[in-house]
Amino acid sequence: MILPKQKAVHIFDFDETLCKSNGLVRVIDVNDNSEILLTATEYSDWREEGHVEDFPGRYELDFSQFDGYPLRGKPISGTITLLKILLTSEEDLCVLVTGRDELSGPRAWMLNHEIDVDRMILLCSGNPNKRMSYESVINTLQPSSITVYEDSLPAIRQCEEVCKKYEIEFSFKRIIA
Repeated sequence: MILPKQKAVHIFDFDETLCKSNGLVRVIDVNDNSEILLTATEYSDWREEGHVEDFPGRYELDFSQFDGYPLRGKPISGTITLLKILLTSEEDLCVLVTGRDELSGPRAWMLNHEIDVDRMILLCSGNPNKRMSYESVINTLQPSSITVYEDSLPAIRQCEEVCKKYEIEFSFKRIIA
């Protein structure tokens, strides 16, 4: 399969960008058995602060509300509409990069919302650090430019860093749902 090169690439996040999932990450501090619940966006910000890396073994993380199909997931209409338009363009390529560690739920959800996933590349980082996924996109597609649509400022900065490394034109649209 020969993939098109040198096109404008549009990278979409899933949770809180395409789908308002209402899922929460459960964070348990094993030192005092306290618990906090964080949205996907809040979790990315919390993780960026270094809590997990600075205190290994202190936190137990439960992502079970982000497993599989987002049962209460609602489409974020502006982003969905834009994605559908871009999927019809011959000059643009669309990619999904999700922090989830599986794609079956997001793929099925997008199909149920009439998104032509066969015209996209789907990637999961399994982690709020999406740098490796962004590097894969650049090295596979050799884009002329990248625009990322994302709710998480840390993920936007990660994409910008990778684009700078490869001297790829970068822009972003922060999605606030």
